[in-house]
Amino acid sequence: MWSGKLQAFGLTMGNSTVVWKDPPRTDPASESGLYVTGTQADTILHGRISRHLAIWLPFSYGFQQASFAAMPCLLSRPQEGVVTTGLGFGLSGHVSTHWYLAGALEGQLSFIPSKILAICLDNCEYQDPVLYKKDRDAVGVVRATLLAGLDLDGWRIFGGVSLRNHPSNVRISYETTFPSEIEADMEFGPWYGLAGVGIQVDLGDYLSLMAQIYQPFPLEQHDLIYGPVLGVALDVHGVEYLFQKRWWHETGKQPANQ
Repeated sequence: MWSGKLQAFGLTMGNSTVVWKDPPRTDPASESGLYVTGTQADTILHGRISRHLAIWLPFSYGFQQASFAAMPCLLSRPQEGVVTTGLGFGLSGHVSTHWYLAGALEGQLSFIPSKILAICLDNCEYQDPVLYKKDRDAVGVVRATLLAGLDLDGWRIFGGVSLRNHPSNVRISYETTFPSEIEADMEFGPWYGLAGVGIQVDLGDYLSLMAQIYQPFPLEQHDLIYGPVLGVALDVHGVEYLFQKRWWHETGKQPANQ
């Protein structure tokens, strides 16, 4: 979640899946066998490196305790959560006194746990007919975002669209192989769009509260069907300026560029 407004060095903390209108469900034509994270905690360490450019380090954790199967499943949920982290860049600038445009590009790795249930169909005399196995794969996640916003005195409203891939796996497959070579085969997944609107309110010089509602939709094939999702986040920023002001006050010194 990002309002498109560049802030000084800080930390954003939130939950991007606070409320689901409809739990995600698998499209009848989908071959995926996914558990979906019901609660995802997000943090973003961000900093502005120029007037119009920021860099950030996102980190999110999808809790396994709140996950649910998108369709009836023979396997219970994984015992571990989903960890996602990477690097992002944001570009933002005003086009008038109050209106601004922004864009972002992120590249991340998502470390996704899985369970495998394999049943032997032929030549089963010398191996167990049923095999359970746990696995974890690293899958790349790419996201591009375009935003437009209205920046007023102490608050802003914004809306935009994102494009990203949705990692997935295959629910049922048939292989001729040794049991030790069976893998979960997590894949890059289909492309999804997300359209959303939100509001961000400043609670002081160093604190902002944001809420955003967004709708994911498939672009190339139906895999998971989502309803609208609500997320909230708290952003702490510009704290270094507070320490600088205190130091200036205590020492009586001013920066050379002032």
